[in-house]
Amino acid sequence: MGRPRLHDEHLRQRLLEAATELMATEGPDFSLRPLVASIGTSTSAVYSLFGSRGELLEAITLRAASSLVDAQNEADVDDPVQRILGLAHAWRQWATDNASMFQVVFGRGESTPAVDEARDSTTEPLLRAVRSAVEQGVLHGDPETSTRTIFAGVHGFITLELLGLYPAEQADALFDAQLAAIWRSWATPEHVDAVAA
Repeated sequence: MGRPRLHDEHLRQRLLEAATELMATEGPDFSLRPLVASIGTSTSAVYSLFGSRGELLEAITLRAASSLVDAQNEADVDDPVQRILGLAHAWRQWATDNASMFQVVFGRGESTPAVDEARDSTTEPLLRAVRSAVEQGVLHGDPETSTRTIFAGVHGFITLELLGLYPAEQADALFDAQLAAIWRSWATPEHVDAVAA
């Protein structure tokens, strides 16, 4: 009978979850000792499962970015107006439910080609939606520029909300007003009133 595997996928996921929390609060320079102690393992598990500390940090960010992309893809619909609104709301809901992963994706972190690609992938659903809306005559302008400004507005709101700077009872109305203002800046004249504050 073979020896049981001590470093399995279950432990890998537990390490990723615990490391995500540490990275969100302490940044990428967090110590491995409290990480492994928090789940009752040793640093050898990190090296066995990830290869190196750097690969652990990379895996944390890739996991978080993939989770955000999945959340947006679930909100995909055909209507161009509802598609863009749905992506914005999905982004906000995901960030609210996964504040630590939000910090990991967009906070301090080491840049690697894989991490850069993962971070870029988080705006791909929005870019596709904006391109489609421009092609359908619902939005105007360069899709890349439009996407960047929409992202900046939504991301900025979410960041401030997670910092507790918007009263909870006002946050939904403020977010809707923000989306309406962003929409009016890029909508074609025929669709400028499609999103109400």
